[in-house]
Amino acid sequence: MSPRESNRQGRHLASFALLLLAEEPAHGLALHRSINELLPEGLKVDAGNLYRLLREMEARGTLCSDWSTAGTGAARRVYQITSAGLDELADWREDIARRRQAFDLFIQRYDALPARTARALEESAT
Repeated sequence: MSPRESNRQGRHLASFALLLLAEEPAHGLALHRSINELLPEGLKVDAGNLYRLLREMEARGTLCSDWSTAGTGAARRVYQITSAGLDELADWREDIARRRQAFDLFIQRYDALPARTARALEESAT
């Protein structure tokens, strides 16, 4: 199964949501747009997944929200990170740093394979 076939959309969605909300409070749609602007093609986030996650995070105390009626249009729920959310964000940072080390090692070792071996491996995978 290729990485594209085993799409794990949203695996790190909480980390990006917490990071952006640590920078500034936001309503769901603005947060959705900001996350998708950060992520490369193929890793875009579904709005439904984000809204479910926001409700979960609020229930466990990593976020809080209030309704905002500022501006025109309907009221919007604005999310803000809590101190528990900042702790979780720090945990995400450590987890991602460890994973990054592993991924960097993988890429270094893959790139060190002789070109012929890499081609043969790619051909046998198709």
